[in-house]
Amino acid sequence: MERWDADAVGWVRRRSGLAAPEGHVFHELKVPSYRTTEHLGNAILSAGWTRILNLLIGTGSTQAMDATHTRVGVGDGTTAVTTADTTLTGSTNKYFKTAAGVGTIGAGAGPPTTTLTIAATFGISQANFDWRKFGVDFGTADGTTEVAPLLNAAVSNQGTKASGQIWTATATLSWT
Repeated sequence: MERWDADAVGWVRRRSGLAAPEGHVFHELKVPSYRTTEHLGNAILSAGWTRILNLLIGTGSTQAMDATHTRVGVGDGTTAVTTADTTLTGSTNKYFKTAAGVGTIGAGAGPPTTTLTIAATFGISQANFDWRKFGVDFGTADGTTEVAPLLNAAVSNQGTKASGQIWTATATLSWT
């Protein structure tokens, strides 16, 4: 998670002319986040595995992950994750943001790439609550409702996002 406070947001808005700058704009203007944290470990949920396997064998009309059909979600729940979960269980507040960029899986020189990166930037008025849980789903619009299936989830206390701040959540899924 990368976080920019209201002062940094105001500076980037003035400098870029953008009303709602994405995380990459802060990077391009070399504005460091006031805090960056990392959480290791999450669970791929049963519904997520089913979606992955359906994509591998071409079953039905399963939509692949792309920037139009993938969202990062955050919630304030603290309930432990189980593989049977279909939502950000225990969250009173939750918000899903369409991914700004979905990485690719492929082989380069050397070992094959086994990592998928998904990033979403939450604007100044989005998800202003305590971030304690996160996940990725296959939705197509920003909102408060999960769209089946929920691919993964984890409990991770990231703090409270306040109005005026912009936070970027990046999910990196690695397979070994």
